[in-house]
Parts: sequence; structure tokens; C-alpha cells
Amino acid sequence: MKAGAGRRPLSLTLRVALLLSAMAAAIFLAAGAYLYTTLARQMGARDDVELINKAMQIRRIIAGLPSPQAIAQDRRPLMAALSGQDDFMLRVDGPDGAALLLSSRASGPLPQVDSVPPQRPLTLGDVHDWAPAAGAGRMVSAAGQVGGETVRITLARERSDRLKILRAYIGDLLLALCGGALLAALLGYLIVRHSMRRLRSVIAKANDINANRLNTRLSLRDAPVELRELGEAFNAMLDRLEDGVQRLSGFAADLAHDLRTPVNTLMVETQVALARPRTAEEYQALLASNSEEYERLARMIENTLFLARVDNAQLALQREPLQLSAELLRIHDYFEILADDAGVRLEVDAPAIEAWLDPVLLQRAVGNLVSNALRYTPAGGVIRLSARRAGQGVELAVANTGPGIAPEHLPHIFGRYYRADAARSSPAHSAGLGLAIARAIMELHGGNIRVESEAGVLTTFFLLFKKTENI
Repeated sequence: MKAGAGRRPLSLTLRVALLLSAMAAAIFLAAGAYLYTTLARQMGARDDVELINKAMQIRRIIAGLPSPQAIAQDRRPLMAALSGQDDFMLRVDGPDGAALLLSSRASGPLPQVDSVPPQRPLTLGDVHDWAPAAGAGRMVSAAGQVGGETVRITLARERSDRLKILRAYIGDLLLALCGGALLAALLGYLIVRHSMRRLRSVIAKANDINANRLNTRLSLRDAPVELRELGEAFNAMLDRLEDGVQRLSGFAADLAHDLRTPVNTLMVETQVALARPRTAEEYQALLASNSEEYERLARMIENTLFLARVDNAQLALQREPLQLSAELLRIHDYFEILADDAGVRLEVDAPAIEAWLDPVLLQRAVGNLVSNALRYTPAGGVIRLSARRAGQGVELAVANTGPGIAPEHLPHIFGRYYRADAARSSPAHSAGLGLAIARAIMELHGGNIRVESEAGVLTTFFLLFKKTENI
């Protein structure tokens, strides 16, 4: 058994809620990162400006002293400038490099950088990084003039209170991120669940549809746009199912009706024969009659199975290069004796045309049309078989003189077991499947069949094969 095979998939509502939660978390994270970066940059810039201002202030105080020794003798003016700034470290070195003032020792070594000349103001580019024992720091080094001598001023600062607050801000931000994601998931779940009410009503409506209520359709009047297309597709599927069930019911009724006739005939003839003793000649005549009925039943069953195989795509074409004139002449020879017995003239008019078709199915389709024409062509009439080029395909025609077909029956003439009237097909000779089989064969070839009929003059069936190359 595969891992996770029994795992139940997540519901659509929960999936959407989780997706909304992930989106909200991503948005919160991006916004928080942007705000944190912006705030950190602004605070860092403010600290650098404050560091420069303090260094400039110390430079001015030193410039007012009489000599470098005054810095060491009275450190109060310089320390007053750093009042309230415990995170600052000030060092002033005399001309000889000896320390004149040291407010506190740095927790880490200060980098050696060039001092800014006394004549040049300090800028943000003069501030450098340095690494205290913990965290990060910034420093600036500037030269100052006191009593005509130059001293070196170094002012360093570890992470300011503002930056320390910013570090604590990260924890609050992550907490808000988690809370916002959970809240988004909960609200998303509730919103999606509320929005799914219409879908649940559609599902309930679909569950009410069964084989006896195929005429029921989903109401799309108040359906949201997202469900309208699904509802239309579902209703279209129901239309096809209803049509298929109705056709199947009609097919079953017609099949039962047509099977009943030969079965009843066999049963009645057998009962009559058994009613009293018969001569050998009478039994022989009964068996011959029964054999005809059995043959009729076999044809009906074989035709029905053929149509079932076509409907379920179980029949494959076996295309071969065929000379249509030769194929039509072969059909002519097969039906010539039957035509002579009926007093009907059978003609063939086909030039030398080659087409890649299934020879067995072609013979069956055209043969069904000729057999159908023989039943309705009166003595002295004509049945003509012809073929011609039609674009990239070929068109075969079977025309016969006779009573014709009424216009109201033409759209249904190729239906299974369809009979326009009692005269269209005698139950003793036809099961009403010949034209349906011809249409099925044409559909297998990717072609179509149509009929034109003029009452009392001419009826013509056209077989159009659209693809006749070696494919």
C-alpha cells in the first residue's frame, strides 16, 4: 500500500483558507521587512547625524581653550557636552599622541582611520563602523585646533537606545505576523464557507437528479459567475443524458417490438403444427418457414450488435485502395438477379476513381441502400449507382424512381427502427436498421449521408467520403 493512500484530501474551503493565510503571512512579512529596514536606516542616519554634531560641538569647545593641557586640567566642559549620553566614548589625544581625556574605555578596539582636518566640516561619509564587544558601533575621528596646536578627537558610540528598541521591535513584528496569519486563516475559512453555500445548494440539487428525473435542471438565474459556467456544462450534460436515455428507451421498445413479430410467428406456427398430426411435407414446410424467421432474427441481432460496436468505438476501419467503379459493379452483380425478379433495371455510372476506404463496410453501406431501393421501386423503375469527385473526397449516390419520401420524414429517416409509415418497410423483410447502419459506417469514415426526394419522381441517397487518401 502506498504511503498516504488512505489520507483524506483537504476540503476546498480549508485549502482556500490556508492559501489566504499564506498570502497574508507573505504580505505581512514583506511589509514588516520593508518597515524594519526603513526604520533601521532612518534611525542609523539620525545616530550618525547626532554623532557628527557632538564631534563638531567638542571641536568648538576645544578651540576655545588656551592649550592642550587645559583639556586634561578641566574636563568638565567636554563631559558636559556628553551629559545624558552614556553610550558615547570620547578620547582626546595631544600633539604627542598621549591621551589628554578618556571618558570611558571602548569595549572593543577602535579602527585606525584618518582624522578629518580642522578646517573641514564633518559629513556622514566620515562616520565609520567599529565592532564593540556586543552589537555594532559607529565612530568618527577629527582633528581640532587648541592654542595653535593640533589634537585628535575620537568619538565612538555603541548601539543607541533607538536601535536597541528596534531590535525589540522584531519580536513584536513576528508576533503580529503570526497573529495576522492566523486571523486571516480564520476569516478566510469563514468567508469561503459562507461563499460555498451556493455550491452546496447546487450539489444538493444535483443529488436529487436520478434516472426518473433527468428533466430537472440547475437554476442559474442567481448563480455567481464562477458557478454559472459549471452549471451550464452540467445542464448540457443532463441534456445529452436525457436524450441518450430517451433514445435508448425508444431503441429498446422498437427492438422488443421487432423481435416479438418473428417470435410470435414461430410460436403460432409451432402450436398449429402440434395441434394435430401432420404429414412429412407439412412438417418440412413448417421447418422452412421457421428457418426464414430464424434468419431474420439472426440479421436483426447481427445488425444490432454492429451498431453497438460502432457506438462503443469497438470497430476499426481497414482502409484499402479501391476502384469505386469496380466496387459498384460488384454490388450491381450481387443484386442483379433480385432486380430482374422485381422488374427493376440496375445501372452503374462511375468513372475510374480510386479511394482509400474499408471495402467490407463500403459494400455494406451501399448494399443497404440498394436493398432499400429495391423494396420501394415499382416494376419498370430504375436504380442508378454513381460516383464522382467531390473536392478532396468522393461522393457516391444511389438513386431510384418510386413514390418518394414525405418531407416530414426526411430528418428522421436514418433513425434506428424508424418507419415513416406502414409502407416504408415490411416487418417481414426489414428491421428498420439498414439506413442507420449506413449512417454509422459513414461516421466511421468521417463522412456523412443525406437524402433528397421528390414525391413520385426520384429519391437519391448521397454518401460523401471526405477523407479518401492513404491516412
